[in-house]
Amino acid sequence: MTEIKFYNYPILCGKADEVRNYLINQIENGKKLFIVTLNSQIFLRAEQLPDYMKALRKANFHLPDGAGIVWAIKKHCNIKSDRIPGIDTMDYLCNEAVKKNWTVYLLGAKPDVVKKAADILKKRGVKIVGYHHGYFEDQTPAKEIQKLKPDLLFVGMGAPRQELWIAQHMHLPFKLAMGVGGSFDVIAGVKKRAPVFFQKMRLEWFYRWLTEPISRSRVPVDVMKFYFKVVLDGKAGACETVHRSID
Repeated sequence: MTEIKFYNYPILCGKADEVRNYLINQIENGKKLFIVTLNSQIFLRAEQLPDYMKALRKANFHLPDGAGIVWAIKKHCNIKSDRIPGIDTMDYLCNEAVKKNWTVYLLGAKPDVVKKAADILKKRGVKIVGYHHGYFEDQTPAKEIQKLKPDLLFVGMGAPRQELWIAQHMHLPFKLAMGVGGSFDVIAGVKKRAPVFFQKMRLEWFYRWLTEPISRSRVPVDVMKFYFKVVLDGKAGACETVHRSID
């Protein structure tokens, strides 16, 4: 497993299980983690919003969530990595939470969706100590998290809001916080994840666009914009030399 700097974002590359085990080890060693699941849309949004870029660079690590990021890392950094989706990482961390008796807080999605996701995770043995929907304009969730002190905090409010919120609330008592997009909808059964074929072909973005053409109308455009940016930028400044290999 290797840590690289790609456009100044610290990305963990390698086999998915190795990367996730590393996160577990970091938590157990007392490291407080802010994790970003980086894809081409998050990358491009940060290019447009300086405050968002600043928030992303507060993260301890980024995971190569998008197929475009995996491709770009291989092209410019000569580093091969598994694609490490946020929803799979959340699932892995929840399984570890059961084994280690860690507590979990869910923040985001609609009220009925986050409740259903919490109930389903509870049935799996996950110790959900609290949850709150994503439609808030006050500090209620922050106050709850301050009181409950969850070990794992999953924020499913979409980009850029979820990462901005985490960056602004790093003072809260959690061990790991990670933006997970629409994962609560998938866990609750409100939305279906892309079939395995699309996942293996690294075309989950294409499946989401096919099934939600209106709300995902910009996805194909963003994919092409990211592709041309990486190609036109060349290697200059895109990927710093590998600065740490992790056993």
